[in-house]
Amino acid sequence: MTSPSRPTLSPQLPHPATVVEALLLRASGPDAARPVFTALGDGGERLGQLTAAELLGRVRATAAALRKAGGPGDRVVVPALPGLDFPVGFLACLYAGRIAVPVPPLRAGTRTTDRADRLAVIGKDCDPVAVLVSTAEESLQGRPGPARIAVSQSPTADDVPPAPSALDPEAIALLQYTSGSTSDPLGVIVGHGNLVANQVALRDRCEVDSGTTVVSWLPFFHDMGLCTGVVLPLVSGAAAVTMEPATFVRDPMVWLRAIEAEEDVFAAAPDFAYDLCVRRIPPEERRRVDLSTWRVAANGAEPVRAETLRRFADAFRPSFFRTEVFSPGYGLAECTLSVTIGRPLYDSPVRRYDRDALARGTAVPAASPDSAVELAGCGTPLPGVRVRIVDPATHRVLPAGAVGEIWVSGPGNCRGYWGRKAESAEVFGARLEDGTYVRTGDLGCLDGDDELFITGRLKDVLTVGGENYFPQDIEAVAGAAHEAFAHQRAAAWPLDESAPGVAVVVETTERDPEVLARAVRAAGIAVARALPAPVSVFAVARNQVPRTTSGKTRRRDCAKDVRAGRLPLLAQWSSTPVHEKGRHSA
Repeated sequence: MTSPSRPTLSPQLPHPATVVEALLLRASGPDAARPVFTALGDGGERLGQLTAAELLGRVRATAAALRKAGGPGDRVVVPALPGLDFPVGFLACLYAGRIAVPVPPLRAGTRTTDRADRLAVIGKDCDPVAVLVSTAEESLQGRPGPARIAVSQSPTADDVPPAPSALDPEAIALLQYTSGSTSDPLGVIVGHGNLVANQVALRDRCEVDSGTTVVSWLPFFHDMGLCTGVVLPLVSGAAAVTMEPATFVRDPMVWLRAIEAEEDVFAAAPDFAYDLCVRRIPPEERRRVDLSTWRVAANGAEPVRAETLRRFADAFRPSFFRTEVFSPGYGLAECTLSVTIGRPLYDSPVRRYDRDALARGTAVPAASPDSAVELAGCGTPLPGVRVRIVDPATHRVLPAGAVGEIWVSGPGNCRGYWGRKAESAEVFGARLEDGTYVRTGDLGCLDGDDELFITGRLKDVLTVGGENYFPQDIEAVAGAAHEAFAHQRAAAWPLDESAPGVAVVVETTERDPEVLARAVRAAGIAVARALPAPVSVFAVARNQVPRTTSGKTRRRDCAKDVRAGRLPLLAQWSSTPVHEKGRHSA
C-alpha cells in the first residue's frame, strides 16, 4: 500500500498573469514533454493524452481558425466536447482573444427540453460569432446561425502569437453561466486575472503541485469542472485525468480506479457523488480499490451533508480512505469558483445547532438531538479572500455566530453579469467600510476560527411566525422519518405564499402503496413537529425532482410542477384537508 503521507513538494510554476501565460510557461519549461491532460473512456481506458508542447500546438492551430470568425472580444460557444477537445477549444478561445462561453453538449441527452431551453437562453444572451465542434465534418454541416469551427486534431508548426488580451489579466476570459436554480442563467463575466488568482489560491491552500494529479469527471461547462479540471493543472504544474460525467454516473468505480492509479490526488465532486459511490459500489468491490493516495477530496457545488462525509468514510475505510482527506468548500460562479475550503488532512468540523435558534438568526449548540440541525463546516476563506456575514436588510456586519447573508471580497470576484447592469450593481457592487463585496444570496455564519457554515439560500427561506426556516433542514427531517425516504433527494417550499405552511416532495424507490402511505404520514408528522405550521408531503419516483445541470434542486420549479399536476405522485399526506390548489390528502 502506498504511504498516506504527503509527498515532497515539487517546484511550482511561477505566478502567471493569465491561463495562456501559464500554458506558455509550461510548454517552454522542463516539463514540456510531460502529459498535462489525459482523457479516459467508459471503462477507464486511455483515449488520448497531450503533453504541454502538444497542447500548445493544438491550441495555436485552433486559435488560427478562430481568428477567421469575428474579432477580439467576440463570444465563442464551447460545448462540452468529448475527450481532449474541450481543453484545447477553451484555451484556443482565450489564446485568440475571444470570450469563451462553456455550455452543455449540443447533442441533448436526458431532459432534452430543459437543455434546449438553457442553450437557447444562453445563445440569445451572449450572441456568439462561432460554435466549436469536434470534427471538420461537423463544421461543414450547413446550419443557420454562428459559424462552426472544428477543434484542431493536430498541432501546427506555425508561430501563432497569442492575442494581446490573452496576456492581459484585466481582459474578459469567459462568460460562466449560472446554473439557474433561482432564475434564468446569467452570464458571469470572468476575467483572465480572476481565473488565475482564484486557482492559485486553491493551489496554495491544497498544496497542489507538479507531483499532483487532478482526477475529474465534472462537466467542463460548470465552474468547478472548468476551474479544477483545466485551470488548476495549468497554474500549478499538475496533471489532469478526466472522463465524461456519464462515465461516472454509469460506474463510479471508474473514477475511484483512476484515483488509485495516481500517486498524489486532488479530486473534487458535489455531495451527491460521494453518496452515489456508497449506494452503487458493493462492499466487496470497495475492498478491491486502494484510495490511500487520495489526499484532497473536495466537496462542494451543493450543500455538504455531514452524514454523507461519515457514510463515505465508513464505507471506504477498507479502501484505506481517511476521513481527514475530505475538504468541504463553498464557492460560486460570481467569485470565479472557490471562496472557502477545508484544510487538507485536517478533520472537518461538524456542529449541531438548535433549529429554533437558527430560525431566529443565531447559531447556538442544540440541547437535544430532536432540536438539532447538523451542519458541516465548509472551511476558512482562501488566501486574499474576506468573508463577512451581513444583515441583508440593514447591510450591517454581524458578529461571529450570527446567521446572515454571506458577502465575499477577493481577487476572484468577477465584474458583473453580461448585459445586466441593474443585477450587476446589486450583486457585485455591495459596499462595506473595507471595500466592495459580492452579495452571494446564501445564508450562513462564521463559527470558531472563521469556519464557514452554510444554513440556506436567502430566496428559499421559509418564514413561519416571523422566524426563518431553511428548506434543506426540513428536507432532511422528512428524509429521516422513514426508511423509504432514506438518502433520497427532496424539495421543500412554502405551501402558499399568502399563508404559513410548507410542502415537501421526497423521491423514493418504494412502490408498495401501504408502505408509501406510512412513509408520507411519518414524514409529515416529523416535519410538523419541527415547524409549527400546516404540512403537506408528496412521494414521487426517483429523478422526478427538478434540478439544474449541476445537480442543485430547483425548488420553485418543483412547486410549479406540483401545483400544475405535472409531477406524478405516488402518495401524499396533509395536516389540513385541502392544500395545493384543491389537491386532497390521501
